[in-house]
Amino acid sequence: MNIRKRNIVFAAAMFMLVRMFAQGPGNSGTYYRQADGKKGSELKTALWSVIKDHTQRSYNQLWEDFKTTDKRSDGKVWDMYSSITNYTFGADQAGSYKVEGDVYNREHSFPKSWFDDASPMYTDLVHLVPADGYVNGRRSNNPFGETDGDRWQSAGGFSKLGKSTVSGYNGIVFEPNDEYKGDFARIYFYMATCYEDKIAYWNCDMLAGNSYPAYTKWALDMLLRWAEEDPVSQKEIDRNNAVYGIQHNRNPFVDYPGLEQYVWGTMKDMPFSYDNYVEPEGTPVPEPDPDPEPDPNPDPDPTPTGAVYEKITSADGLLAGSKYLIVYEQEGTDASRTMGEQNDDIRSYAEVTVTNGKVVVGDEDAKSVHAFTLGGTSGAWTLRDANDGTYLSYSGPKNKLYSVVSVAGDNECWDITFRGGNAMIENKAESGRIIYYNASSPRFACYTNAQKPVALYRSTTTTGLGKVTADGNTDAVRVYGITGVMVRDGVSRASALKGLPKGIYIIDGRKYVVR
Repeated sequence: MNIRKRNIVFAAAMFMLVRMFAQGPGNSGTYYRQADGKKGSELKTALWSVIKDHTQRSYNQLWEDFKTTDKRSDGKVWDMYSSITNYTFGADQAGSYKVEGDVYNREHSFPKSWFDDASPMYTDLVHLVPADGYVNGRRSNNPFGETDGDRWQSAGGFSKLGKSTVSGYNGIVFEPNDEYKGDFARIYFYMATCYEDKIAYWNCDMLAGNSYPAYTKWALDMLLRWAEEDPVSQKEIDRNNAVYGIQHNRNPFVDYPGLEQYVWGTMKDMPFSYDNYVEPEGTPVPEPDPDPEPDPNPDPDPTPTGAVYEKITSADGLLAGSKYLIVYEQEGTDASRTMGEQNDDIRSYAEVTVTNGKVVVGDEDAKSVHAFTLGGTSGAWTLRDANDGTYLSYSGPKNKLYSVVSVAGDNECWDITFRGGNAMIENKAESGRIIYYNASSPRFACYTNAQKPVALYRSTTTTGLGKVTADGNTDAVRVYGITGVMVRDGVSRASALKGLPKGIYIIDGRKYVVR
């Protein structure tokens, strides 16, 4: 054999060897090799042949499986429907429920009635997740969507139920929180792929009655948008690996971020490569530099420092999810007073300074000053204490103001109107009971007679460089995971994300991705 032929044979052999040992992402190895080179509907079918066969679990086994697939870093149940639960595995499972926070159960995020309770979908761990029983019950079998929550909202407006605001559909929908919309979208892409041979026979307003595209236009457009706006997180990666260890198939839409674009979207005419995958370009998510500056968008005037709250004087300033201070503005002094901690059946106060319609809360005041996260909807707002997670409530008698762990009814709901720059926060269950400040017996409570009026101050983005830590770094911050669990406290902004696992983190209300 001459040298040229030997070189050709050697090159071909090396090419085959490289292909043989090529590896996909996330330790998936050659799992997806069968889909290599496919695109659009053919890619979906190829992926179906890869993932369709898996070990079927029993319904009872799911309780034990959740301990592996859905455990938070603090050991509690990872609930994607409610922001107030801290369930213990086993002890808080199943059982009866009356309010949010009672028990968790096994949620078919892709409702089982859509496929007539059939197997193996009924126990497929990819779409079975633990969820608060009450919120799950309120969802029922309504499709995912987007809504103003006119029918119902979970605590803090975390999940919503109501008439769809998505173009193309006007039925009743259940809207999960923004931080999990991508998770659920990728679950739905999996369901359309893993059950390609069955989905055409299922029944739901989201489904198109075929195997491709499988979803109606309004639903598919929404799911694609959700997946782009909420990219794959470390939570999903870990869960995908855990599910694979139990039922021995994977969700390709987690392993390959943006894969849905190759199947249904802008990349569907582009061949898929399992070992040399090119992630589609989407709307960028803020990602810190390896050594970020003290503030990603520093204010040219680095004062004031701390959390800044700005006065609102109309209902336009009421935004669910924003934090608010309830403030008695003490005229002629620098010492105004904002609502503080619960003290028996009233709320105490903390002193703050109002300057040009703003209140700045420094780190040293964070424990004494209690901000409230607005939830619910107009006419029935909820006020959740950002420090301890309780809700302002009035249940009488007389001039009281309580804190409760969950929203049970109108006692925890408030109608907020404005008069002369002041906020009239009136209890929905007891008309005429309004939150005032009592200057003669310093406290915040509910009164029927006019005490001192209060004002609302809404949180803005944190400005300035913040405090200087002992090591000379500026702006000590808290880092939260996407579940709201604090993972770091009092670290400098420059090192806040260093060494953390891949995933999505929140700092000062901004989302960051660690890749």
